[in-house]
Amino acid sequence: MDLRDEIVAAYADDAVYAGIVAYLRAPSDETLGALSRNTRNQIDRYHLDGDLLCYNIDKVDAPRVVVPNDDDLRARIIHEFHDSPMGAHLGREKTFTAVSRDFF
Repeated sequence: MDLRDEIVAAYADDAVYAGIVAYLRAPSDETLGALSRNTRNQIDRYHLDGDLLCYNIDKVDAPRVVVPNDDDLRARIIHEFHDSPMGAHLGREKTFTAVSRDFF
């Protein structure tokens, strides 16, 4: 499974992000009410890019792909960034910075 599909599939197992995806796919008072107050207050920062959930830190920042709470998935993302030709085996800090630019 490619990384994008793995991220999308993992939303279903993350209670917080599954609720956000449900709301964005079918906005209603019911799906909005199922979210925590904090999430409701930030819901305008989330959007779907196809099936991929994205988050905007602020209005000038590029959207970041939301990564579900899955340790194996997070490790795969870090590994792919570190070992990819673009990652060029950067050190821990530079890899983390690169991942943080694209993922939330």
